[in-house]
Amino acid sequence: MKKNKIYVLTGIISLLAFSSCVKQIDKTFSGNTVVELDAAPLNSLTSGQTFTIFNRIPPHGIPVSTTRDSTSRRFSGVIRLRVNLVGPQSDQSQTIGYKIFPSPVTTFAYPATLTAAQAPPTGQLPAAPAATLAILDAVAGTHYVALSGLCTIPPQSSFGYIDINVLNAGATAAQARFIGIQLDSTGSLRPNPNYNKLGITLDQR
Repeated sequence: MKKNKIYVLTGIISLLAFSSCVKQIDKTFSGNTVVELDAAPLNSLTSGQTFTIFNRIPPHGIPVSTTRDSTSRRFSGVIRLRVNLVGPQSDQSQTIGYKIFPSPVTTFAYPATLTAAQAPPTGQLPAAPAATLAILDAVAGTHYVALSGLCTIPPQSSFGYIDINVLNAGATAAQARFIGIQLDSTGSLRPNPNYNKLGITLDQR
């Protein structure tokens, strides 16, 4: 009987000693609040550059897929870039500034457009084969609607959006246009310098 009591007592002491060593994990964010372009950390850097140049339309929260995401071939409409708040949400609206920067490349490789047999969006017309295209900078008012330069993150939210309204400027053989977006410090928030920049190319063939 004494032996059983000793075992029970030893077990209780061991349990108390172990539980006193377990530290509570503090999940409160304590770093500097910054903002980053959602697609930047999710995709590989373009060779020779410190950021990614996209020849497909990047989705939100996942990397670009060669079998799922459309190229920007003769795209007309809104390309929505998500910006992520890295830090605590606020009860007030917050802003992050951004600017347009010119293309650092003169040519860029384009894959073949998706076919009807591939995953949604199914097909892309007019279809085009893989090619290396000449790159020129897109012109506001001709290739896209001029941008405001300021993105708003609503109260109690971790996301804001930069909407690039792409215009149909007609076909130009062997050419693509470049739109570079770089977050800056003109808003109430500051950018993460590692993920503050990306480029979108518009295939005009």
